[in-house]
Order: sequence, then C-alpha cells, then structure tokens
Amino acid sequence: MKRGLTSTTEFARAPYTVKIGDDKSPWKISIYGFAEFDVMNDSTRSYSDVAQSNVIARDETLAGQKGRTQFTARNSRFGFKMESPAYAGITALAVIEGDFMGNQPPGVSEYAFFVNGTFRLRHAYVKLLSDVVDVTAGESYVLFAQQPFFFPCSVQFLPVPNQVLHRSTQFRLSHTFKTDPVNIDVGVAAVRPIQRDSSLPEGQAALRLQINDWKALHTPGSLGTTADGAAIGVSGLVRGFKVDEFSAQPKGTQTETGMGFSVDALVPIIPVPNPDTRANALTVTGSFVVGRAIGDLFGMQSGITNPPLPNPTNAPNPPAFPSNVDNGMVIYDASGHLHTIDWRAFVVGLQYYLPPSGRVFVAANYSQGESPNVAQILDRSLATRVYKRQRYFDANLFVDITPAARVAISYQLTTQTFVDDATARNHRYMLGIYYLF
Repeated sequence: MKRGLTSTTEFARAPYTVKIGDDKSPWKISIYGFAEFDVMNDSTRSYSDVAQSNVIARDETLAGQKGRTQFTARNSRFGFKMESPAYAGITALAVIEGDFMGNQPPGVSEYAFFVNGTFRLRHAYVKLLSDVVDVTAGESYVLFAQQPFFFPCSVQFLPVPNQVLHRSTQFRLSHTFKTDPVNIDVGVAAVRPIQRDSSLPEGQAALRLQINDWKALHTPGSLGTTADGAAIGVSGLVRGFKVDEFSAQPKGTQTETGMGFSVDALVPIIPVPNPDTRANALTVTGSFVVGRAIGDLFGMQSGITNPPLPNPTNAPNPPAFPSNVDNGMVIYDASGHLHTIDWRAFVVGLQYYLPPSGRVFVAANYSQGESPNVAQILDRSLATRVYKRQRYFDANLFVDITPAARVAISYQLTTQTFVDDATARNHRYMLGIYYLF
C-alpha cells in the first residue's frame, strides 16, 4: 500500500492506494474515509443526533422545555474506489461507500441506537469515462443542485435545514467541455421514480460553468477542504405521481406533477493563487431552490400527512388512508383533491481561512425555507404539527491539528413557524473530532 502527497502544502493529503499489475497500466484500489466523534447539546428534545429539517417540539410541550445531550460516532465513514486500466479509450471505475447512520428497528434502546450503529449504503456506482461521454450507473448524489460541489461548510450533519441533499439510484450521461479559461459541465439523468407506482423515472438535467483560474477554497460539510474554480450552476427536475384515490378502498388514482429548479454558486471573494494556498481565503457558497413536491430533497416532510378519511357513521376506529406515496410531497385536502406541497428555499454560506497557514478557519451559514401553500391545503387538525417556515443559522470554528486530525465547534439556531403561527426554536451546541484517511 502506497500513499503519496500530490500537493506541496503542509496539510496536503492523498488517498491510500494499492496498485496491482503492470506499472504502466495498473489496476488501482483506493481506501478513504474518516472516524468521527460528535457531541450535541440541544435546548429541546426534538432531534436525535441528526437534526436536518425535523419538526421542533413546541414550547407548550415537555419536550420543548427540556434539553438533551448526545454522544455519537455513527457518522464515521469508509469507502473504496476501484479503477481499471483504460481500454479502447474507456476508463472504468467503481465506488462503494457507507457509514453507520442507517435506520434501526422501532423501539430500539438508546444504547443500541448509539453504540450499535446500522451500516448504511451511501454510494455504489459504476462509471465509464471517455472523451465523448461519461456514464454513471448506480447510487450517488443526484444532479439536482449539483451535489456535493456547492455544499456549505458546517459542523452540522448535512444537510443543514433548508439545504438540498439527496442520493438515489440513477443512470446518468455527462460531459465536461474543457478549455483553459473555463469548463462547462452538462448532464442528464434518469433517476429512481420518487413513487414506484408512478411507473416513470424522474428526469433531471444540470449545467455548470466553472472559471478555472479564479480559485475558491471551500470545505463541503466539515471535511474535504479543496480549491475549485468559481462556478455557477443551474439544474432542474420533473417527477410524476399517481396516488390512490382518497378512500379506504381505492378504485382509481389521481395524478400530479412535481418539478424543481435550482441555482447554485461558488464565489471566491478572496481567491487563492493555487490549491496549495489556504491563508486569507474567503469564499461564499449559495443555493436557491424552488419547486413543487420536492420536500424529500430537503428532508422537509416530517409532520405533513393526509387528513383522516371521512367518518360519517362516527365509528370509533375509522380506517386510515392507505397512501401509496411517501409523506410530505403530495397530500389530499379534506375534500379529496390531490395537491403538491410547494417549497422555496435558499442557503448562503461564508467561510474564511485565517493567516498565516489556513489551519484555522471559520464558517457561518444562514438558510430559510417556506411553503407558500401548505397552510391553505393542510387539514386544520394538523396545524400544530406542521411548520410552514423554517430559518436556520450556524457559526463554526475549525482547527487542523495535523494533516489527518481536525477539531471543530459550532453553534446552531433553528426556528420554525407552524401553520397555526406558533413558533418553536432549538439551540444546538456541537463538537466534532475527526480523523481522515
């Protein structure tokens, strides 16, 4: 196993790589990942270790008045990247990556939840690279919002509230048009249907313009600091729904179409001259998203459910609606008409790498998400359980102890306004310790 530095900076890192076969055209296997320890202190009992866009406990509840402290290592991650020699102008590679943040059985003990973390698949795909087109098939980040290129920098487990983060199985075609001043990336993809009963895959497309000599230093999430050319990207998606009619025994379906549009940017306010330079770099990241039936892309679906079925006989145990679609994207109103849940959201982040070396850096993010229609179509009995607006702010400090070890602290404030106009807040203080390999 060999590990070589690809950069001259003191804190440069390269993956562990095994080379097998002919030195001129070897097979390569790279091992990468990190071990992570996190401590979270919350002012309410709203979240597990992951916050994302889950509903905050209201002030009038016990959970909204009492806090909790959690320790976890579940976000630790490892992956393998395999690359074969080029053949007929085509290079084939595969990636398999996972962590321990997987779903666990209902009712599992706290001990089991935190100590026996369930392994979860994050990425598993095959990629064929050529001068004409790149083909990707498998599970990975989707094209929409061009993840992870524009991710904000935060100690919070991504996604931060109101941020798009979504992985799915897909078949993607892409190509990068390269020139000295700029690169242009284009891609289209057929993605796993968001509702399998819709019978049609989801369609996505993306375009990104990157200025090669205007370098922005940035850290997507809490790890992986790198320098990339300033960029702006646009992307969109279309998805279909066929939902069983609002009845205890459906005999037909109603249809709806979801769609989304995203504009994302990476802007170096103070650029770096090359990837080996960190000190005094200042970078802005931004994302604006608007769409209908896209709540799953943010995780903004908790609490949004269909109303109870009509109960004209006042039966003590009326039947529940047997919905054939995940919650939070489309719902029925009390009259039995199907509607999309619409969202618009943005995230703006700033990150600054302090002189003299950039080993210490700070980041801050603000985000806001709002549904313009959930209050109009949601059954009023659910008004205290569903939020229509969410705001988030965080401030983060990172310190690189060695090329492999990083420590970070963070303060995070999330505020949610419910359909009945009540407001709930959660304050989170967080410590992260990381070892990268």
